[in-house]
Amino acid sequence: MRTFIIVGHKATTSPSFSLEDIPGTSGRLDILCRAVTAAFVLSHGIRKDVCVYLILLGGQEPKTIRLCGETLRHLNPDERTTAALLKKALAVPATEEWAMSTSGIFVRAGGLERLLADLKDVSLIYLREDGEDVRGLEEGLPADAAYILGDHLGMTAEEERLIGQAGAKTVSLGATSLHADHCIVLLNWILDANLFTAER
Repeated sequence: MRTFIIVGHKATTSPSFSLEDIPGTSGRLDILCRAVTAAFVLSHGIRKDVCVYLILLGGQEPKTIRLCGETLRHLNPDERTTAALLKKALAVPATEEWAMSTSGIFVRAGGLERLLADLKDVSLIYLREDGEDVRGLEEGLPADAAYILGDHLGMTAEEERLIGQAGAKTVSLGATSLHADHCIVLLNWILDANLFTAER
């Protein structure tokens, strides 16, 4: 399973945002919508071997939304449709356990620290411009790793501490800052083509 984790520092945890103005009313949930599209959408289909975790921090308590490609339905390549699916998920009461909103989409309470604890047995790769260049990795990228990306605000010092404590390797796709969704497109291409991977 190919996993992507995207942290939305201002992304709302409430379903009350407007689908007519997603960037202006949702704490830039549009950034996460684009990341979801980049992770899953193919021409005439979606990737079944991908899981995406969206960590939403723009509320009183953090929430995490999980999207699983194997059972994901109704995902189209436009931000509005994706935002509508996330809106439905945010309307579901978030507890300590995963609750399904629509097929393949689940929500629960908690943020990055809890998710990293869940993924303690998974190889973690943190994408940052000053990390080790992906082209020079001796061991390559694991095909079944969880890739951690920030939003337009980057990661806080505390988040970087948690990521480091979890044993994540910091890797770079280049010195130029890229949008999270563009990084995901590149990672999918690298992994699809078996470039710079552990199995090459």
